[in-house]
Amino acid sequence: MRSRLNRLRRVVAVGAVLTAALGTGMGGTAVAAQKEAAAVPCPQGFVCLAENPNGTGRVYRTAQGTAAQLGSVRVGEATNSTSIDYCVIGTFSYLLRPGETQTRDSVVRTVTPRPTSGTCPV
Repeated sequence: MRSRLNRLRRVVAVGAVLTAALGTGMGGTAVAAQKEAAAVPCPQGFVCLAENPNGTGRVYRTAQGTAAQLGSVRVGEATNSTSIDYCVIGTFSYLLRPGETQTRDSVVRTVTPRPTSGTCPV
């Protein structure tokens, strides 16, 4: 019984790999894999800013609940892997919600948790 279960698991795993590789998955498996690959590789509990989309170039990480004064850093993509809203402040300022990734070229000066007033500083 155990060997049959192991064999079934291997068949399912191989099928999933082939489905993703061929882009024929049900429910948009290939599209989901592309979106996942497009996000900045950002560990849980951090806000990550990358110089270029897809996490290439220098990556800056800020731990949840802390703020970072970056000076003037060119950023192409930002990912929030925390459970709180963050303000990304620079040439183009925006709110970055938990689990969200924004792809846009800008110069970032500060990354800070959203104030209790609910409005990000400019």
